Amino acid sequence: MPATDSRIAIVGLGYVGLPLAVAFVEAGCEVVGVDAMPSRVTELRAGHSPIDDIDDARLGRALAHRLTILHTDEPATAGALLGVDVVFVCVPTPINAAKDPDLGAVLSAATLVRSRLHAGQLVVLQSTTFPGTTSG
Repeated sequence: MPATDSRIAIVGLGYVGLPLAVAFVEAGCEVVGVDAMPSRVTELRAGHSPIDDIDDARLGRALAHRLTILHTDEPATAGALLGVDVVFVCVPTPINAAKDPDLGAVLSAATLVRSRLHAGQLVVLQSTTFPGTTSG
């Protein structure tokens, strides 16, 4: 687990990203949560969790401490991503009828993160997809 002075970004605040973000806040880390869905950002900022594993009270405590929620298009997002040590990409990778992953959300997240990378920063793809998906 990163040191408690670590700054972490979680891109994608669904059933994988939101619990991860809250767990890091509870461990003492500063977390920037980023999501592309405006309705999700509004809901989370209001302290309402759409995830069964995270109740509203627990989300509220995280928001009151070290969790910041941003939309991908907000100007503050670029600066927030520049200042983090670790980025977890937790976006969906649904499969199509041929059982191939739809990497649209992964590619969008990569575009968001790519221009803000810096030396020593760790980027982790936490999305559910098969091994080798991102090798090129």
